[in-house]
Amino acid sequence: MTQIMTAELTTTVVRTFPAPPTRVYDAWLDPAFLSRFMVACDGGTVPEVSVDPRVGGHFLIVMNDGTKDIPHRGTYLDLTRPHRMVFTWTSPHSVEGSIVTLTLTAEGTGTRLELRQDKFASEGARDGHTRGWTRILQELATAF
Repeated sequence: MTQIMTAELTTTVVRTFPAPPTRVYDAWLDPAFLSRFMVACDGGTVPEVSVDPRVGGHFLIVMNDGTKDIPHRGTYLDLTRPHRMVFTWTSPHSVEGSIVTLTLTAEGTGTRLELRQDKFASEGARDGHTRGWTRILQELATAF
């Protein structure tokens, strides 16, 4: 039997935004702003978002892919404004113990955001998340 070592599978997506780090950071904790950019596919919507923006606080982001609601939940593990945010990531497409880390760095008048997600069930799941996060960061750039 082949066993995949999920802890070794990671993805990293990097994007630069035309906004200062505090503004980019705060967008990830603002329910109204999250609903504008947490769209991972064409025709997707975000019908529900709730956040408790404190270490140990939880969030819920319900993404709709055009046919069904897909809940995404997590717990904030580190909130170091405006440079670092770490949270768990639980959805029907993730595995237990998946962690997302956002690292924000001032770059000129903008912000370089590095998003890293650790732990996937397979390379296909990792690649799907890479496409989703790339789309989400594109939507965030558009929102600015």
